[in-house]
Amino acid sequence: MGIGYVLGCLISIILWKLDRQKFYALIHKKAKGILKNDVLIQLIFWSFTALIYMIFLKFNKNEIFNAITAFTVIDISNTERKNIKFKERFQFYDSISTISRAIVCGFVAPLFYITLFGNAFAILYSFIYNFYMLHEESDYLKVIFTILTIVPALISEIFLYIVYIFRNKKYRIDFKGDYFINAFVRPLLNVDIMGAYIESVNFYYYFSSNNTDFIKSYGEYSKKVDSICIKDYLSIGYGTCILTFLLFFILIK
Repeated sequence: MGIGYVLGCLISIILWKLDRQKFYALIHKKAKGILKNDVLIQLIFWSFTALIYMIFLKFNKNEIFNAITAFTVIDISNTERKNIKFKERFQFYDSISTISRAIVCGFVAPLFYITLFGNAFAILYSFIYNFYMLHEESDYLKVIFTILTIVPALISEIFLYIVYIFRNKKYRIDFKGDYFINAFVRPLLNVDIMGAYIESVNFYYYFSSNNTDFIKSYGEYSKKVDSICIKDYLSIGYGTCILTFLLFFILIK
């Protein structure tokens, strides 16, 4: 058992230029052009998701479906292409979040849910994640996505914290007293902050409250975010994914 996951992961890497989020966005755009009703689109999405969930639930132990699942849910390969094109400094800050999200949502979370609940739940998470990326203004989707991402984000933080200790020879990361709030409300933010601390750069978080925009800075560094920093964080991200997959493979055996 497990060869299907290896094959699916390998195909995902080979077809690294395939941008799944663009694919979801294209389907959504076509559906919106035809239906012109967001509620109806969401109803169709959940109906389709339920159908796929039931199909994968029935064939949960099939190696072919294991391969299809791994190929469908693992989405980190084209992260490098997205980030190395960035030239402006503000884009580099966004790229930290892009990499962190790819690590958690495109790799750790799917494998975590395959291990616990099987292929069907991993497919469900992947669909919810990509649909939420198209409807970030949706409160109920945000709640579902956040709840499902809490534990995978914590797992990713463990790997990143180990890297931080060995690289920086330090143990302390200053989350400005927001760690536990972020862990349950904005789980990906803590991953971003840890990534910034690993690279010894500041991370700036923009948010709105009471119709007012705010910016919060995490870190105490003068080093600028640049392409070298991003490529290094990418390599750490890939390393985290490799270790996660090895642990996953051991658990499913």
